[in-house]
Amino acid sequence: MKLWPLFRYASSGAQDELHWTALGPFIEFTRTAEARDLYVRPLLHLHQQRGATPGDRADILYPLAASRWDPDHESFRFLLFTYRRTPEPGTAHAPGAPPPPAEWPSRFTLFPFIFYRQSPERGVRFSVLPFYFDLEDVLGYDRVTAVMFPAYLRLEEPRVVRRFYAFPFVSTVGGPDGRGVRIFPFYGRKEIIGQERSEYVLWPFHLRTARLVPGYGWEYRRINFPFFAAIDGAGRESRAYGIIAYTHTIDTRRGTEATGAPWPLVVRERRLGETEYRVWRVFPFYGRSDVGGVSSRFYLWPAYRRKTQDVDDFHYRRDDVGMVVWRRQSVSNETSGHRERLLTVLGVLRRDQEDGRSFGQTPALADSLLPKNRGVLTLWAPIYGLFRWETQPDGSEDWNALWGLVARENGHLLGPVHFDLGPPAGTDGGRTHGG
Repeated sequence: MKLWPLFRYASSGAQDELHWTALGPFIEFTRTAEARDLYVRPLLHLHQQRGATPGDRADILYPLAASRWDPDHESFRFLLFTYRRTPEPGTAHAPGAPPPPAEWPSRFTLFPFIFYRQSPERGVRFSVLPFYFDLEDVLGYDRVTAVMFPAYLRLEEPRVVRRFYAFPFVSTVGGPDGRGVRIFPFYGRKEIIGQERSEYVLWPFHLRTARLVPGYGWEYRRINFPFFAAIDGAGRESRAYGIIAYTHTIDTRRGTEATGAPWPLVVRERRLGETEYRVWRVFPFYGRSDVGGVSSRFYLWPAYRRKTQDVDDFHYRRDDVGMVVWRRQSVSNETSGHRERLLTVLGVLRRDQEDGRSFGQTPALADSLLPKNRGVLTLWAPIYGLFRWETQPDGSEDWNALWGLVARENGHLLGPVHFDLGPPAGTDGGRTHGG
């Protein structure tokens, strides 16, 4: 049943499917045996998954806010504010699913200002930057503590503790393996026993560093800005004059020789012992790279660029004009038989093909920039799509124009008003068609 643009209703009793819309693209509901979806565009999308792995998901004015509910996970995000709760340790979980985390089953974050963690074993941790902060496993550190930041900051790593006073100007390095003091930018000295050591005077004009590269030994760096820089040891030898005016690097770890003059605008790179360069770049006029099965070209960047990859049975190609103005992309896997093709024209067209099925629309505003983004495709694209098409699993081509004013569905051409009662009750295929 269809009465454009007020209402549209279609159902299939045999397959437990239901689909209705109201006010064109603005309100839509879909029900299948596996899931239910409600759209109130562009404000809300509610998704309910049924079956062996149930779950609920909501997007609110995407990407403003989102939430998720699963049997073992709850989360909510609003801009930089996030809240997450997981089962307490020891809670039973589904076979094959990972066990609940060992700590902090309840989390609340308003990044980067408010952090709340709660655990039955470890109690409550509550931090409010810049006044007080005390949290573990943050930004790669074991523990981060701050009081009236930037007045005091403490960073803990395995066997190393860094303390900052009036960050980043005065700092010390301690712990079982740490040594050092810094008064930035006048003088600094740091050592992590058996890993690295560094020293500077009037940073960045005079710097010396040494770093242990596992399997290769110590690598030494010298910088006298802006005249000279060097790297020696651990399989690399590099010299730079005028910092970027001329650079030359021999890297035996990668087996390459690279020259830049000036770097990174004019760059050449070749494998050691070879005469042909696999990387040639004269930015922004021309660039060529053929490394590890990945080949790329650009001409008058960003006017045109191309990237291809051919590795065993995997094949990929992407062409871009004006970075985002025009895009063509293809992916194929000979073993699985999977194939994808994508074509976008900024603001005009999005055409996506996947394993013989085609999807797309025109015009295409946000979805021409983010053609694979679920939130954009479900909440925003249907609002401004004057003409949309989709290939059904059985191969039939469906399309609609002006939000369903004229449409083709399941082999039927439908106008703005349509009624179809379908076959008698109790027979297969009892489905009405809408536009």
